[in-house]
Amino acid sequence: MIENLETLSSFLTSLLPFSCAIALIGLFIAMLTRLFKNVRVTVIGIVLFAQIFILALLLIIVQNMMAKNIRNEILGILADPKTKIIVNYNDFGSLQPEELKKELSKLKDIPTNHSHPTEKKTIPVISAAGNFNLLIAQDSNDSKEFWIFTDKYQHSEETEVGKIITSNIKLENVNTSD
Repeated sequence: MIENLETLSSFLTSLLPFSCAIALIGLFIAMLTRLFKNVRVTVIGIVLFAQIFILALLLIIVQNMMAKNIRNEILGILADPKTKIIVNYNDFGSLQPEELKKELSKLKDIPTNHSHPTEKKTIPVISAAGNFNLLIAQDSNDSKEFWIFTDKYQHSEETEVGKIITSNIKLENVNTSD
């Protein structure tokens, strides 16, 4: 399902330049036809202009569905007792793998508050669903909020799949300067 959504998202994204060109043509048509009082052509121009907003809305919906599905899949993988995570003690101090796994299981969709993630730290995950990495980054404003990414899917490498709020994770050796 996630792969299908990624394909759809890539397709919709590739349509954006054409959609922008069509919207400009539609705007031009709608503006010119007002001079000639032709209602039918004006409506066509408006529809051509409006299609870019419909495409953008579809793209937002697909990307939100992908993030939700990836988040649910990650939570399912973390819930499996056979799933192992590897902790780099240089990054996480004395935090044990099972403690980190428990904290990562709190993953949810938390709205962004005009902040950004700091330096990402990698957490290797070994599971029956395959091996992949979770990437965790502390929030630039709230030291108890952590952004979670994964390299399991192309979409999730640049877009967060969720956040966790906890005081149990302390990232070591983090460069917070931008």
